[in-house]
Amino acid sequence: MVTPLSRDSSDSLSALRDRLDLVDTGLHRLLRERFEIVSEIGAAKGPDESVIRPAREAAVIENRLSLHTGTLPHATLVHIWRVLIGAACVAQRPFRVHVAGPLDVARYLYGPVEMTLASPAEAVAALADAPGDIAVIDGATGDRWWSARNAAHVIGRYRQSDDGVAVVLGGAGVSRGTGPLALVLRDEAPVEVSAGEIGPEDDVLGLYHPFPFPVPVAQPLTSSPK
Repeated sequence: MVTPLSRDSSDSLSALRDRLDLVDTGLHRLLRERFEIVSEIGAAKGPDESVIRPAREAAVIENRLSLHTGTLPHATLVHIWRVLIGAACVAQRPFRVHVAGPLDVARYLYGPVEMTLASPAEAVAALADAPGDIAVIDGATGDRWWSARNAAHVIGRYRQSDDGVAVVLGGAGVSRGTGPLALVLRDEAPVEVSAGEIGPEDDVLGLYHPFPFPVPVAQPLTSSPK
């Protein structure tokens, strides 16, 4: 049997909700201020300067995690900031995400930006015509997407909660990634190595920073609901 809230409990909940409303108002004000700054940054950039900067994005996420405390899950914190970063890039210059497979990963990393669905090779090839765009592809696919990459380059590789792997590429108008990891072609297959292990014969697809945890994706239903 549920115990009814006392009058004191009801008053306490009301006061807590009032505090939440004040916090939400403050958050909204700070978000508006953040995007005013983003607009100034966009105006200060030249027309050919990249708005997607993987190394800067990785530094922002690492900084948020290093300062984080409390009960907000790390995966939620990172998703919030990844969506803010994606929105900030769109506010400076619109871009599209070409998705081949892991739509959950694309949404987690970039939020509600414009997306198209394609095969891995089509998604990567699209970056030749739209050099400021991004491709998110299934890293375990047998499709030889790297043969269609032209000037596209890998800027991230993400483990998924279902044990899959997603690879993110940027077109020629996207800043190249830096970081301690690299995806290279060896024996006509992409292999992840540390940047210090890159050999003279390796075809380097791109450098990137490690992501702190597997990206959450939808799991298949394994049994019928009762």
